Amino acid sequence: MPHLFPLRRHHFAAALFALLAGTVHANTLTNAITGGHVSLDFRPRYEFMSQAGETDANAFTVQTLLGLSSKPVAGISADLQFINVAGIVNQYNSLRNGKTAYSLIPDPQETNINQAYLQYAGVPGLRLRGGGQEIHLDDQRFVGAVGFRQTPQTFDAVSVQGKPLQELTLYGAYIWRIKNILNENVPAQTFLSEASWAPSPLLHAQVFGYWYGNQAYSMIPGAAACFLAGGPQVCNSGTVGARVQGAIPLSDTLHLPYDLSYARQLPYDGGSTAVNARYYHVGAGLALAKIRLHADYMVMGANRNGSYGFQTPLATKHAFNGWAEVFLTTPPEGLRSLYFTIGGKMMGTHLAAIYYDFHAAHGGAQYGHELDLSAIHGFSRHWSAGVQYADYRRTSYGLNTQGAWVFVTAKF
Repeated sequence: MPHLFPLRRHHFAAALFALLAGTVHANTLTNAITGGHVSLDFRPRYEFMSQAGETDANAFTVQTLLGLSSKPVAGISADLQFINVAGIVNQYNSLRNGKTAYSLIPDPQETNINQAYLQYAGVPGLRLRGGGQEIHLDDQRFVGAVGFRQTPQTFDAVSVQGKPLQELTLYGAYIWRIKNILNENVPAQTFLSEASWAPSPLLHAQVFGYWYGNQAYSMIPGAAACFLAGGPQVCNSGTVGARVQGAIPLSDTLHLPYDLSYARQLPYDGGSTAVNARYYHVGAGLALAKIRLHADYMVMGANRNGSYGFQTPLATKHAFNGWAEVFLTTPPEGLRSLYFTIGGKMMGTHLAAIYYDFHAAHGGAQYGHELDLSAIHGFSRHWSAGVQYADYRRTSYGLNTQGAWVFVTAKF
């Protein structure tokens, strides 16, 4: 099927500002550019990764993001963001550098255009975007930009967000190309839709539908997988579901946050008939001013014969099921995660510890367990630094994996 929007990211960037220039007078265009905003994000990071049977990996990479945003003219603005990922220490397997003896750290070197889109926001409560853009929906469990990786995931898309009522938000998008964390372009026919209703902090309810369609003719590194045999379309799926979350005040300083989710996944756009699984998530905790406790039970179910596990092809996967990233692709037998989080703030440092117990959803076999630790300190509104650690211990699935990260983040 031909794509409706065949423009490459760099072609769109050139067309973007040409279009803006064509819609306004020269002096107005000058004001739009000079009255705009320049942003700079800078993140040097050292990462260590040890996987059983592989050579220990060491990576020191630097992510630089340079953004240019014009001042709106008649509600129309243009955004352009460049990315560079430089490798200083390259003793790791990025999936693109050929160093397969090392443990995996999927942060390849690159220089590219990360985002390039036109935006219209001339009507109160309406935002329309066209072009390469990051998309973050909710907690990014199903759709996100994978901000942890040095190369974010971005989407060539048309998206619209509207607020017909103060407490109601509607969102929809059509995606024709995905630039993944390996800087690979995956042609797509993907639709996103969501309705969110938030009348108070006690209740935030959502219904959603996400239809992922990989349109590539051959396998692309980093594209979504699902352990089914076949071509790129075999994992294509449609997911519909609902989520209810909020925080119940127990006193002036104590709250009870809760989170309930359900989704069903079936084949879409050439996906295998084996694609048939359900997702459940139940979470609750206690939140004080400087400490929070949370317990979660998440089930990424499997089909009846345990040959397909529920997948989240567009998610920020690093944030879920362990930072060691053993479960970026759900096993065929599915995944049950019981995990406990304790977090707080001490002397300006955000501290967190998460413990996971992993089992198969189909058959109940114990996969393993993981401990994640994090300490991030904010020095100012521009500067922060952090240390994180992940340790996955295998029982019957994956490899024993230990990872550590030391990073500095600057935002201007």
